[in-house]
Amino acid sequence: MFVLSFSGRPGHGRTASDPVPALLEALDELDLPLSPERTAGPEALALAGRSQEALEALLRGHEVGGLAIGLGIGAVQRPLPGSVRELSGPAVEAAAEALRAASTTSQVPLAVRAADMRHQDTAADVEAVLRLVGWMIRARSRGQWEAVHALRLGPSATQAQLAERLGVTQQTVSRAVKTSGWREESAAHPLAVRLLSMIDLTSAR
Repeated sequence: MFVLSFSGRPGHGRTASDPVPALLEALDELDLPLSPERTAGPEALALAGRSQEALEALLRGHEVGGLAIGLGIGAVQRPLPGSVRELSGPAVEAAAEALRAASTTSQVPLAVRAADMRHQDTAADVEAVLRLVGWMIRARSRGQWEAVHALRLGPSATQAQLAERLGVTQQTVSRAVKTSGWREESAAHPLAVRLLSMIDLTSAR
């Protein structure tokens, strides 16, 4: 399982000083085993059962901005509790450790920890990939971010449809997508999913 711990970073991101409401709204659309919740102050916790959902939750956290993100991979208590705040187990501890490490990182505050120490190297590999992806997201201009965000929410939409949705010209959308690094970022997503799956499949669930 994948436990994601988020902590707000004042003065960062596109949101107000408390990014948790925007984060919870962004995560609400995902198919997660338990509803993400605020834990204390500008902090939140989420649980993902599959690597694809874990990656999507991370991407949405990056898009919200103003957050340090810790990802822990491993076992959690069974049966699952009624609230994500009641979770316990090695993956929860790994997520807390990852968040502490992420909070000391200035550029891309994200860290990945595997509960099983045998997966340290793979966790470091996926952390490197995810930090590169996070750096690309954070480096985008407002226009680039809006175009990519609309494209991610509607991947089958044409550029003309995206332009109409955003209230800009098709040429503006085309230029924003080309200069945003979206193609390079999206090409790295399958690698991140495979690395996350490698750790999860060989960890006690």
